Amino acid sequence: MEKKAIKLWFFSSLIWLALGPLIGLLQSLQFLWPQELEFLANIRFAYSKARIFHTNLVIYGWIAMSFISAILYIVPRLCNVSLKNARLIYWAGWLWNIAVALDLALIWAGIVGNPFLSIQPYEYAEAPMLVDILIVLCAVAVIFGVHRTVLTRERPTLYVSVWYLLGGLYTTAITYLVGNFLTLAFTGLGNQILHAWWLHNAVGLFITPLGVGIAYYLIPITAQQPLYSHRLSILGFWTLMAFYPGTGLHHFLQMPMPSWIGEFAVISSVLLAIPVLAVVVNHLATPRPNWQRVLESYPLRFTVLGTVYYLLTCIQGPFQTTHAVNWFVHFTEWVQAHAHLALAGAFTCYGLAAGLYIFPRLTGKQLYSRTLANWIFWLMAAIFPLFYLGFTHSGLVTGISVNLMDKTIYETLSAVWVARLFRTVMGAGVVLAFLLYAYLLVRSLGVGPQFTEGQNEVAESTHLRTERAPA
Repeated sequence: MEKKAIKLWFFSSLIWLALGPLIGLLQSLQFLWPQELEFLANIRFAYSKARIFHTNLVIYGWIAMSFISAILYIVPRLCNVSLKNARLIYWAGWLWNIAVALDLALIWAGIVGNPFLSIQPYEYAEAPMLVDILIVLCAVAVIFGVHRTVLTRERPTLYVSVWYLLGGLYTTAITYLVGNFLTLAFTGLGNQILHAWWLHNAVGLFITPLGVGIAYYLIPITAQQPLYSHRLSILGFWTLMAFYPGTGLHHFLQMPMPSWIGEFAVISSVLLAIPVLAVVVNHLATPRPNWQRVLESYPLRFTVLGTVYYLLTCIQGPFQTTHAVNWFVHFTEWVQAHAHLALAGAFTCYGLAAGLYIFPRLTGKQLYSRTLANWIFWLMAAIFPLFYLGFTHSGLVTGISVNLMDKTIYETLSAVWVARLFRTVMGAGVVLAFLLYAYLLVRSLGVGPQFTEGQNEVAESTHLRTERAPA
């Protein structure tokens, strides 16, 4: 039942990985040709709804489900026990899929005035209350099973991945309850302060600790090297938990609020350099004695790429939170560039790496094509940065046009059209990478060679296997 539960969460995430970015690509086309695509509004698929579909599918469909599948695989192995309550977690996986599908249906329907079925007016928390309740039930089941697994462990010492993964599950629960339930108890400024806290911590206390914990497992085991510094990893964990909760209000520095809250958010954002550097140094120093493994191991290659994107994300983040920069880039696509660098870059690379590592060990099949795996990697390593630069360019042009040249947003649209076209073309390359990834895994179920521990996760090409076969 343990493998069955992991497979359900894992393969479900591939469906949402294929669908969520495709909707994002459609959004990008709506920016370029809004009049030609205006007919979408007639079928209740205007840009405003498409954006909710895109973000919810990427966060709750792809990232959440792929990360949970990795947690279900990693934690029992680090604790040297079987996964507890595997049957409960298996059915929670089905309920989570139902919740995501129901979320899409209710957002599309646009029911008004129903406290359980109507869209909620909060970013990343637009899901109707009924969907929120279902997700909370699923999360409780997962946390209960993982926590029981840790409590019954045979190894007394907790490796840092368990710290991040178990701690991340609890901070996810707290953050989700605040953003989707507690905000409803407040109005006015208090409501917006809680919303800002949720908005950033949906990434910082949900996605970040889970993604970093997965990477901490993958890097040493695939690099075949011990972790560079356990002490540094624990420093990173506790400073992340200490500084990240205070950063949320840097999203709303322009709104009327007590100045000390905004300053606290800015200082907390800058202090995040401590856990970020601890993570990046540990991740990149661990494989240093055996860098050849980066060329040989696809999970390691994707994890290292994710850490590079994580570093770039966390350089840009504190930079844009300072008052000297925030006034200029706020309300521009520079901010969306930052979000995509984190979610579609760093943490998606961690999810892809986890899938490449776990798939052969779950199914007993190698991934069948190194050519396809290389295409996916280079699309993420070469095309994704260009996609990010398209976002960044249009954001900077918008900032210059509106804030320095006093042009209207309508005058600005023509100035950013080419940058948006470039972003759309490069974004299509990134979406192609995700589709190829899903195809590679699903196809390998049928044609992948048998896998045994110690083999590469991705099979060599047929002609190389033939040449190396004994006479």
